[in-house]
Amino acid sequence: MAKKGFKSKTFEERQEELQGHYETLLKGVKEVSSDPDEYMKYLNFVSKFPKRSLRNQMLIYIQKPDAQLVAGLKTWNKFGRQVNKGSQAIKIFAPITKKEKVVDEKTQKEVEKNVIKGFRMVNVFDVNDTNGVPLPTTPLVPKNVKESEFAEKIYLPLVEELRKELPIQLDENYVGDSNGYYTRLEHKIVVNANSHRDITNQLKTLIHEYAHSIFHNETGKYKDYDRDSKEVQAESVAYLTTKSFGMDTSDYSFAYIKGWAAGKDEKLLLAFQDDIQKECAKLIKKIEDVIVERNISFDVASVLDTNTTSVEEGEQPLSLIQYGETYVIAKGEFKESSLNNLEDVKKLGESFDNKEVAEKSFEILKGHVQLESAEQIDKEKGKIHLYQRKLIDPTEEVEKTMYFVGVPSFTNIKALSGLTIDKEKALSTLERMTSKVGIGENKKIEKDLSMRDRDGDGMTDLQEKRVGTNPIDQDTDHDGISDNRDINPRIIKKPQAELELSL
Repeated sequence: MAKKGFKSKTFEERQEELQGHYETLLKGVKEVSSDPDEYMKYLNFVSKFPKRSLRNQMLIYIQKPDAQLVAGLKTWNKFGRQVNKGSQAIKIFAPITKKEKVVDEKTQKEVEKNVIKGFRMVNVFDVNDTNGVPLPTTPLVPKNVKESEFAEKIYLPLVEELRKELPIQLDENYVGDSNGYYTRLEHKIVVNANSHRDITNQLKTLIHEYAHSIFHNETGKYKDYDRDSKEVQAESVAYLTTKSFGMDTSDYSFAYIKGWAAGKDEKLLLAFQDDIQKECAKLIKKIEDVIVERNISFDVASVLDTNTTSVEEGEQPLSLIQYGETYVIAKGEFKESSLNNLEDVKKLGESFDNKEVAEKSFEILKGHVQLESAEQIDKEKGKIHLYQRKLIDPTEEVEKTMYFVGVPSFTNIKALSGLTIDKEKALSTLERMTSKVGIGENKKIEKDLSMRDRDGDGMTDLQEKRVGTNPIDQDTDHDGISDNRDINPRIIKKPQAELELSL
C-alpha cells in the first residue's frame, strides 16, 4: 500500500533530477581540477575509498567532504547499525540493470547477463551518521606502518610482479639527478637505484613511472597529450595509490596543476579523472594481491575488530589486535603506548599465533551481534529473549550450538550474558533476568558496587569489576603501582568469591 500523501516522481522529473546532479558533478570536476590545493584535498578524500566510481566519489566529496565510509540504509542495517534520526542523506548514482541474453565474445555462446539500462539517484549515509554494532576493520596494511617498512617489504616483490607486463631496470649506476623515467619507444621503466637512494623513494618513482607506461605508451589513449596533462595523470595515480597504503608522495610538486584545467571541456576532464581512478584501483589491487600471495605482515600493532563483552561481564571494550603474526584479544581500555611493541601487546590479553583461531575466539566473546547471525528460540513476551548461534569452537575445531540471553534492537542484539553450550543454564539465566526479583537484584548490586571502594585505591568496586582487577586489593598484580594508576593492571585468572558478583 502506498504511503498516504506520497506521490511517485514522473519519468521526466527523475530525468531532470539526474541531469541536475550530472551538472553538479561536471562543475565539481572543473573546480577541483583547476586548483592545486583543492585537488590535493580531493585526492586525500578519494584515497579513503579509491575503488568507488569517480562520479560517486565526486558527488560524495561535494556533498560531504569529511565522509569516512558510506553505504545505503539496508547495508548499514545488515551490519547491525542504524542511521541516526535527522541525518542528511548523500545522493549518488546507482545503475538500473536488467537481465538480457547476450553473446559471449570468447565462447560465442548465448549467456544471460545483467545489462545497465540507465541510472537513478539513491541515498547513502556516512558511518558517522550511524550507530550500533562496531564495524569490523581488517586493514591489509595497518595505518601506522612506517613508510620505510612498507617500501622495504613491498618494493622488490612489486617490481617482480610488474615485470610480467614490461621491462623494469633498477639502475645502480644511474647518471643524472632525476628519480627515473619511462621510455615509450622501448616501453621500459628505469629507476634510479643509486646507493644514496632509499627504497621508499624508489617505490614512489616506480609507481609514478608505471602510471606513465599505462597512459602514455605507443597505443595509450593520452600518448599525444601535453606534458602537464601527462604529469597530472602519473602523479595522481602515484599519490592516490601510495596514500591508500599510508604513504605520501606530496614531496613531488603538484605545481603544474595550477591553470591546467583552464579552457578544457568539463566532459573531457571527467573522462580524464575517470581513467585515473580506474587505473589507480587496478594498481591497488595488484599491490594487495602481492601482499596476500606472499603473506606479507608488518611489525606494528593494528586493531582488526572492536566490540564489547556482554552486559554480565561489564560491557568492557573488546579488541582484536594484530602485531606481525601475533593476534591478541584485549578486554578493557588500553593506551596507545601499549601497542608500541609486541611484549606490551601480549600483556593486554590472550594471544594467538593463528589468525583464524583468534577470530573465532573473538566471535564467541562479542557482546553485540548482528540480528541475522542469531536465532531467537523462546516465545516469551517482553524485550529479553534466549538466542542461539552456530559457531566453530576454536579449541575443538567443531561447530557447536551456543546460547545467550540478549535484547534485540532494530539492527542487532545486545548480549546480556556470555555464550554457553549449556541450554539449561542459558534458560535459567533468562528466567533470572526476566523475573522482577532478578532485575531488582542486578540493579541493587550495580548501585552498591558503584558507591563503594573497599580497597581505597580510587576506583569503585564497579569499575574494578569491569576492568578485571581485585576490588579488595589496591595492587592486583603486585607490581608496586596501584590499580587506578597502573596502565596494564593484570587480570587475576584465579576465581575469587569477591569477583563473582553478577551485574
